[in-house]
Amino acid sequence: MADEYRFIADAMLGKLAKWLRIIGYDTLYFKTIDDAELIKTAKQQQRVILTRDTLLANTKKATRVILIHSNYIDQQLKEIFVFLKEETSTLFKLPPRCVSCNVELIIATKQSALNRVPDYVFLKQKTFLICTNCGKIFWHGSHKKKIDETIKNLGFPKF
Repeated sequence: MADEYRFIADAMLGKLAKWLRIIGYDTLYFKTIDDAELIKTAKQQQRVILTRDTLLANTKKATRVILIHSNYIDQQLKEIFVFLKEETSTLFKLPPRCVSCNVELIIATKQSALNRVPDYVFLKQKTFLICTNCGKIFWHGSHKKKIDETIKNLGFPKF
């Protein structure tokens, strides 16, 4: 089940956390968090720890850890997808999450975006997504093509 793959990323993996949220994975990220608190949160919330820290990855206190080897986001995502494929033999198509606060985005009415997005965007776009927590509004702008291409190249289902 997709819900069992919830992540918590250490301070070195903010960009990876953002990408995982875009794809739809529940991913906690804190700019500053010590290893003990990271492990405690992971255990309490049954999250897989994502880290580049070999000491953290090898500690016996942490039970589910993915040691990320690459410095590059496309390769980091590939490492996650390899893990998911090995664990589940399938990849899930999930609703996207807010890149700021990790809450699932919901489809918003076009009217709800009025005066909250640039006029050009309001006129050009038909569909908007909204975060029910922070209220940010998202739309499929020109960056969506690049995101889709990156995900496709990694063999992940298009969202």
